[in-house]
Amino acid sequence: MKALFVFIFALATTLTQAQTRLTLFGRGMYPGDDSTYDMLRSSGFGTIILSSFYIRANGDVYSGDDGQHPIIHDGQYVGDKQWLNRIGSLRNTAGAGKAPGSVKRVEILLEGRWFNQNPNTYDFIQDWVMNPAKAYPGVTTGTGQNSTLYAIAKAFKKDLGVDAVCIDDESVYNDSSIVGFGKMLGETGLHMTLCPYTKADYWKAIMTGSKPGLIDAIYLQCYDGGARNAPGPWVAKLPGNIPIDPIFSCRGAFGTCASSHGSQTPAEIQTRLAAFKKDYPAMSGAALWQVADIKEYIKMNCAVKDTSSGNAASVPAYLDQLRNSLKID
Repeated sequence: MKALFVFIFALATTLTQAQTRLTLFGRGMYPGDDSTYDMLRSSGFGTIILSSFYIRANGDVYSGDDGQHPIIHDGQYVGDKQWLNRIGSLRNTAGAGKAPGSVKRVEILLEGRWFNQNPNTYDFIQDWVMNPAKAYPGVTTGTGQNSTLYAIAKAFKKDLGVDAVCIDDESVYNDSSIVGFGKMLGETGLHMTLCPYTKADYWKAIMTGSKPGLIDAIYLQCYDGGARNAPGPWVAKLPGNIPIDPIFSCRGAFGTCASSHGSQTPAEIQTRLAAFKKDYPAMSGAALWQVADIKEYIKMNCAVKDTSSGNAASVPAYLDQLRNSLKID
């Protein structure tokens, strides 16, 4: 009987861990390299979010890792072809001599401008959705099947093969344009996810105005401008039963081994996550920002320069520590 109890307990623990949604944001991955993508596909993270990408005034889409060459031009994918192969490899269940991976979902994050930056992404989405009769050079306005935005969404779906577009609007906050944009995403077979750090009423309006099922995840920024955020209060503010997963920033972020803008060690993340779970018992996922910072931690030799930051001596080891810190008991 004791042996049976131990088996059942072990099985329950395994199931609990397996049910934890783990999401990793991937700045620093365009076009990337094969070794990074091989590491990510076996990382234990179920969702990889390609970030960050920007729409410019002429309708071109650029990666934040390469501001000189668009990935989408005139509605067509013109970026690095090998990058597409790497994205496709993330969800390979087996084959090519590789073991099955953990990644089941891939998203792309559209980032907007911060304060005092030039207009981009959400400024143009607002203009093109809300003023379809106005002429914009090189752009077909609106959200119809001949529009520039529709062509971008089709390229995301057809060429990149992503499951969702993640909305990271930190400046424009026009909910009507995002509702219209989201409706179009749904028509192309994409989901929409949200990445807020403030202005809960804005995100609530998007959720209320969107078709049920379109928005299927919310990633709450719990660092930098959202350093004081916790999922519990946001659950009370937002409608529906869409899961809210906190995003943590790791040491190595913002070019320093020390804590900066809310970046934390694996141990600190684990402690904070436990507090979040106490206030939000239904919490079942967590996220990490971002691949570039994990690499920077190792590049700066943080384990030696700042021993309080941790002890990881390699990118895989650091990623493994961070993943374990995100597990929800």
